[in-house]
Amino acid sequence: MTTYAYTVTMNDSEAIMLKAALELMIKHCQQKLDEGAGAPYWAHKHSAQSVLDKLYDSTIQTHFN
Repeated sequence: MTTYAYTVTMNDSEAIMLKAALELMIKHCQQKLDEGAGAPYWAHKHSAQSVLDKLYDSTIQTHFN
């Protein structure tokens, strides 16, 4: 199986939106898991949490004059 790595550059507004979307996805998946669902909610929840954990790892502050 081939594995890919992705680099994404986004601005503050996009990062804030992505954080909110990931948190909503995690909440939705947890609700489904609590209702007894399995796949794909466990995998989606795990992936969303992983992306959320990485979201601000490589943040670079830029200065505009």
